[in-house]
Amino acid sequence: MGVLLIPILFIVLNNKDRGKVAKDNVTFRDKLSEYGLFKGKIADLVPNDQGTSYELASALFTDYADKRRVIFLPKGKKIVASDDGLPNFPNGTIIAKTFFYPQSANPQKSKLLLLETRLLINENGQWNAATYQWNSTQDEAFLLTDSAAVPVLFLDGKSVKRQTNYIIPSRKDCIACHRQGDRILPIGPKIRNLNRVVFRYRDTIQQLEYLKRKDILDIQLLGKLSSLPSYDDLSQSTAHRARAYLEVNCAHCHNPMGTAYMTMLDLRFESPINETGIWLKQAKIIGRMSVLGEMHMPQKGTTVLHEEGIILIKRYLQSLK
Repeated sequence: MGVLLIPILFIVLNNKDRGKVAKDNVTFRDKLSEYGLFKGKIADLVPNDQGTSYELASALFTDYADKRRVIFLPKGKKIVASDDGLPNFPNGTIIAKTFFYPQSANPQKSKLLLLETRLLINENGQWNAATYQWNSTQDEAFLLTDSAAVPVLFLDGKSVKRQTNYIIPSRKDCIACHRQGDRILPIGPKIRNLNRVVFRYRDTIQQLEYLKRKDILDIQLLGKLSSLPSYDDLSQSTAHRARAYLEVNCAHCHNPMGTAYMTMLDLRFESPINETGIWLKQAKIIGRMSVLGEMHMPQKGTTVLHEEGIILIKRYLQSLK
């Protein structure tokens, strides 16, 4: 009986300080165009003067969809960072992430099939989440009150044609992944995940340095900050690549403050291996990644298996002694 009660007691004790996520303190507009985030033709996704595009070292897998990420800051305001974790964003910040599929093998010259744009809006220290679905004429995106399924044809990472019902998440789905305790927080733009090289000013530049030059990032000790490796970078070790993959695809739920805290898996990149639970749950990790349906992990945002990711995690788990 004692053994059976241990996990129940663990959940009760760790749940006592977890309040409900607050209701939105903004009113989301019905159309994406009403925010004025993009110049000219909205489908071109050209940010307005307050918007800055950014890229991540390792990105969330979402049925092989591509993304364009933009941070919109109030005029004269800056992002403030003191370490390599999630920085502080000023009141009024909007983070927009648009999901799309190129319609040919050359993404640079291809027409895009726009599916959804997700917004995170910081109002008085509280983040609010919403999703907007692009219409069939690709000239507007409309606020969703529930999830939606969109039949799509696309090319995967090996340029193989695939078909699926792409799932656009509801607000409830957004909260499930973005919740940390009783708050909603951004997931991707941690400083270590922004700490990568990008192409700007017709040349390559360290992205954090680029953001400093644009006078939108206040950060010190650039040279001493850690960086998250790209899980696609074959020059990195299998262990580093696998831990980066788990960080961006799993750790937002599997951490002590996430919605899957009761699994006793802590998949954050910075957590020492002997504190992650990976040793004990190797079979469950790869098993849940390798099936579709209700048992599939990640639970949100994927309807097809990420074959490359599964191979990477299998190799990593097999390397553990």
